[in-house]
Amino acid sequence: MTGINRSGARAYRSLAQRLGWAVVGAVLIALSAGTGLSVWNELDRYAVDKRAALLDLARVFASASAKAAAARDPEPVEAVLRAIADQNNLVYAALTLSDGTLLAEQGLGLRLAGDVDLDRQEGVSALDLALTRTVSLSVPVISAGRPVGRVTVISETADLSARLLHLLRNAAVAASLALLIGLLVSWRLQKALTRPLIALTETMNAVRANHDYATLAPVTTNDEVGALAATFNGLLGAVRTRDQALARHRATLEQEVSDRTADLSEAKQVAEAANAAKSTFLATMSHEIRTPMNGMLVMAELLAAADLPQRQRRYAEVIARSGQSLLAIINDILDFAKVEAGKLELERIPVATAEITDTVVTLFGERARAKGLDLAAEIAPGVPSAFLGDPVRLGQVLGNFVNNALKFTEAGHVLIRVGARSEGRILEMSVTDTGIGIPAATLPTIFSAFSQADQSTTRRFGGTGLGLSIAQSLVGAMGGEIGVTSELGQGSTFWVRLPVEILAMPDAVRRDPAVPASVRIEALGAATGRVAEAGLRDAGFAPGADAAPAHWILSAEALMRRGKRPGGGRVLALAPMGDPSGAQVLRAGLADEVLRWPLVQAEWRPALAALAAGTAFEAPAGQAAATPDLPRFDAARVLVADDNPVNREVAAEALNRCGITRIVMVENGQEAVEAARGGGFDLVLMDGSMPVLDGFAATRAIRADEALAGTRRVPVVALTAHVIGTAADAWQAAGMDGVLVKPFTLADLARMLAATLPDHAGARAPVPDGAPEEAPAAGATDVRLLDPDTLASLSEIAAQSGTPFIERLLRLFRDHGPTALDALEAATEAGDAPAVASAAHGLKSMSVNVGAQALGHALARIERQARLDGICPEAGLLAGLRPLLADTQAALQSHFRVMRAA
Repeated sequence: MTGINRSGARAYRSLAQRLGWAVVGAVLIALSAGTGLSVWNELDRYAVDKRAALLDLARVFASASAKAAAARDPEPVEAVLRAIADQNNLVYAALTLSDGTLLAEQGLGLRLAGDVDLDRQEGVSALDLALTRTVSLSVPVISAGRPVGRVTVISETADLSARLLHLLRNAAVAASLALLIGLLVSWRLQKALTRPLIALTETMNAVRANHDYATLAPVTTNDEVGALAATFNGLLGAVRTRDQALARHRATLEQEVSDRTADLSEAKQVAEAANAAKSTFLATMSHEIRTPMNGMLVMAELLAAADLPQRQRRYAEVIARSGQSLLAIINDILDFAKVEAGKLELERIPVATAEITDTVVTLFGERARAKGLDLAAEIAPGVPSAFLGDPVRLGQVLGNFVNNALKFTEAGHVLIRVGARSEGRILEMSVTDTGIGIPAATLPTIFSAFSQADQSTTRRFGGTGLGLSIAQSLVGAMGGEIGVTSELGQGSTFWVRLPVEILAMPDAVRRDPAVPASVRIEALGAATGRVAEAGLRDAGFAPGADAAPAHWILSAEALMRRGKRPGGGRVLALAPMGDPSGAQVLRAGLADEVLRWPLVQAEWRPALAALAAGTAFEAPAGQAAATPDLPRFDAARVLVADDNPVNREVAAEALNRCGITRIVMVENGQEAVEAARGGGFDLVLMDGSMPVLDGFAATRAIRADEALAGTRRVPVVALTAHVIGTAADAWQAAGMDGVLVKPFTLADLARMLAATLPDHAGARAPVPDGAPEEAPAAGATDVRLLDPDTLASLSEIAAQSGTPFIERLLRLFRDHGPTALDALEAATEAGDAPAVASAAHGLKSMSVNVGAQALGHALARIERQARLDGICPEAGLLAGLRPLLADTQAALQSHFRVMRAA
């Protein structure tokens, strides 16, 4: 039967019905096969029996007819034929002589054509017997030992049908009995198998319909069906247990949620406290280190700007650079915290390629010299001389690579290579060393934070591997790739690939045909020799080991050992900074020029150009460059609040350089508040962390006093070493007008004073001849249109990179300036103060980078008002920005046109 579900749809076929049909089918198939086999065997047996009977009959006939056949007498033969003609089923008999003559026959001879010959060679099959009605057989007639003829007999197969019918009747009886027995067996199986299954099915349906999981299926057999029922009962028990647990859970869920919420809140508070503690630690550490560094760096800068001999000025510059390196190490730690917090920011300003490599080799030169290693930087042809990027971060990445290379190299050299792909749009920087190398198993984790090769490496060389992790984050933020290749014991190569926007390509140095080409390089390190050789070949020289070279490049120490000037043309010597051999070879006339080691592009390129042109060597660019004149604020009166006496001394000296002599010093915030109440100050420089009353609380007190007395608002600038943590942004909440981060440079101080005290600006640095002095922006009385410090820096980069750099920079400012001003105007019209602050900040940064001081000052005021006070600029102020932008662009064009002409 077929099962029907409640909806009337056909659900299943009865197992009993399928089992019955299976039994019937199996019995029928088996009986059919058996019957067929029996029929086949019966046919074979009939063929054998029939042949034996006919053979006996034919032999008797042949024996009785032998003499008559030999005599050719038909009568005796016919007599014999008549005698055997009465044999059952025999329809024909004949005797044929040896020559084919028919001697005698009996029966119907026309039926011979359809007979089956029982003696044929291929045999007689059962199918042949089933399809024929007669069979034949022939035997020879032998007389006196020789054949005289042949007897042929033909018999009907009518008796075969009777035999087969009898067989089929027996098979039918057997099939009936087998079917009956099979159905009885099937019924018994159904009773034993399907009834428990039906009971189990009914139980399942009841559970499904009523959701009564207490109902159990009956277990009536000890077989698979019984096991299935027991398993189902077990599942029902598990469901009951789960339901009971859910019920208990629902009863306590609210309390459990409340408990877990409390746990999560507590864990969150602990995590926030730990994060805050880390940030506080980093901020405190940064502040404590930056505070003494402020004095070191500012004083080093003042010393370098003093009237010193060239060598002493170099020493001061190295001190300043080393201080900046120490500051970079501090920033490494802070950068790591910023990377973790996702707050890493990058600049996009003009970068001089040579300046990056020169700074790095100069910074690490003394360390390489102390270890007896050669250090050099090679810039390949086709590398942009200037591009847009972040010079500080690029130097940080390259410095990390060089620092690692020097740390893990005991002998040999460290070589910096700068190359380019895609016509200069992809910058490649690599640092190769001859150090201990890195195991292959460690390479995949080399850029992980706090990771080094192994513990023995850490114990032997120190460090934590933090620099490489930061370098990877910086390169990723710049959209570049970073990697390393290394072989244990053979050294390593760390590399980066960065997409850059080209500002200028270098001017190639070409040897004058009149200048001899042969140059001999001697007694230089492998890296320095490679750099010198590559530069000479690119310029058209032929460096080699000629017996009589035209020019020489060698170390000053080797030249001193020679004791005489090499024969030939001009001589270039290399000497480490501070090594007396450089001055000695110059005084003795052994060399025409001395370049410092490590070789820097700022000295090597001009020297190579002079060598190629056959002209006199000049002082390397930047060695004795005069410090640009700072703006003066002689009429200003400044209050400095700082608990550190060194910081107060530094601030006073730096303010004096800007013409400010009326300075009042206090040691804590409370004294600052009391001094401010006396009035008369144009600016307050307020340290953030001070005893008694910190700078932020002091500023709030000053603002409260101003509001109570109705006096003017005195600009307060945070003088702080906090760069991360809550204290880094506390100046805004305290009502301060700006921040000057320690350690600061004189240029940083001058820019802050120009933005904060525009009405007090007095004498200013001379403007280059031909550069017009335009009117300042509204509200920025006596602020310069162009900043001479920035112009001097751009001019220095242009001197190294060529005029295309300036043209590219001016074009970018010309193209993007009006667009940024449009965005500022749109944000103002919409009354969106955050958008105004963002647009003003973008245009301000662009303006400051090209030296547009007046425009940058006006935009800084707009940004400050929008960001701190939520005030959008007035229409009149915005109206003055567009002509100011046009005037600034014209002044920049004029300035650099004059510079190129000079």
